[in-house]
Amino acid sequence: MKTRTTGLTALELARYLGARVQVLVEGTDAPNRNAKLVAVNISNDEVKVCYEGSRTEHELSPEQVRPVLRKLVTITNEEALDCFKLAYALEEDADLSVTRGNDYIELYADPITLIITAKGVVASSKDSGYRVGPARINARSIVTYLEKQAFDLEGLIEQGLAVDDETRTI
Repeated sequence: MKTRTTGLTALELARYLGARVQVLVEGTDAPNRNAKLVAVNISNDEVKVCYEGSRTEHELSPEQVRPVLRKLVTITNEEALDCFKLAYALEEDADLSVTRGNDYIELYADPITLIITAKGVVASSKDSGYRVGPARINARSIVTYLEKQAFDLEGLIEQGLAVDDETRTI
């Protein structure tokens, strides 16, 4: 995705249907308002939102809407365990340790290490005792799970195209 300052397009916002968004109130001293994205019209490049506590739909330009996303490092231990289980199709819980860096998380359960970066890069390795090699994972299920939990895997927060959900901290 290119670096932009105007906002996501209606097509890009369609990924966030039903999710929390923030509506930018430009040209006024009014605070930005939280809402839910309820409709996207790609052909007219318009979106509709409902503000919290209201059932009325408001039609807006996509440039006025920012998805509310979480930074990957705010993942909880429970979410990390769910992610790890999806990656390796595990039925039972693993003794998992979670390391959080500035722009990545590392999930480790002997002998497997799973690393996910804030840009959505996924890497996995397995230590067989005498050598470390790649471990097969279901990367699609990991990314799908993280996107459903509203994690920013594209750097949209840093680009100003999404809002950091600061209510979710570890």
